Amino acid sequence: MQPSMFDPPTCRYCGGDASDPNHWLTCDGQQGRVEALYGDMGDVPFEVGSDTSAGAAAAIDPDDLARLEQLVYQTIAGTPHTCDEVEAITGLPHQTASARIRGLVLRAQIRDSGTRRKTRHNRSAVVWEAA
Repeated sequence: MQPSMFDPPTCRYCGGDASDPNHWLTCDGQQGRVEALYGDMGDVPFEVGSDTSAGAAAAIDPDDLARLEQLVYQTIAGTPHTCDEVEAITGLPHQTASARIRGLVLRAQIRDSGTRRKTRHNRSAVVWEAA
């Protein structure tokens, strides 16, 4: 039987109801914590098919995630910045800054400004702005 559009979204990891706000408490591998923050698995801010990326996303403490995303958002909201600039301003490692930017983009809190600037390595980069 095909699922209907009225059926709750099913977690790929445990088969449970991914829309339940407390899903992450019982999900295998704590992957539900990421689903609770980002919704459907198509929106999860890790590289699908990468066990190391999924593991990193599942391992982050929700309080740390919120704090880091707030730091990145406030940095970009004040003045639009590239990921490289966010890293330089905040001192965050590239992987952390990039992942937090991706999460903010997926939740439509920041967007591509259409402007490009050079990074410290002389490469063109997206300038992110508050949505």
